[in-house]
Amino acid sequence: MHTITTDLDTGIIEVEASGFWTIPHVEGFLRDLDGEARRVLATGKRHMLLGNFSRSAIQPQEVVAMLQRVALTIPLKSRKVALFTDGKLARLQVKRIVAVRDDMAVFDDRTSAMTWLLADALAHPAAAAASPPA
Repeated sequence: MHTITTDLDTGIIEVEASGFWTIPHVEGFLRDLDGEARRVLATGKRHMLLGNFSRSAIQPQEVVAMLQRVALTIPLKSRKVALFTDGKLARLQVKRIVAVRDDMAVFDDRTSAMTWLLADALAHPAAAAASPPA
C-alpha cells in the first residue's frame, strides 16, 4: 500500500502510494513517515516529501480529510511537498490535500515534481539546509 525510500544526502523522502487506503493504513503510513523524517532531521536537514500517487485508487472521503488535517498538523512538517499522479480523479483528490498548504504542489510526473522540490536547494543550498523546522 505504500513504500518509502529516503535519500539522506538530499533529505528527500519518496513515497509510493498504491491501492485503497483505510484510516488504520494512514496511521501506519504516518508512523513510517515520522520515522523517516526523524532520520533526515538527524543529519541536520529538513526533509522534503515526494509522493507518487500514480498507482493509488480513489480514496474514501475520510482518508482524504485525514490527510488534509495531517498536512496542517504533522509535528515534523516537510519543507516542501510535491505529489504527482497521471490519473484525473486521483489528481482531483490530491489537489484537495495540497490546497491546505502553500508549500505543497501537484504535478503530472516525477520529473516536474522533483524539479520543483529541488529548485530552492539548487538556488540557495546553504539556506535550504539550514531552514528551521516548522
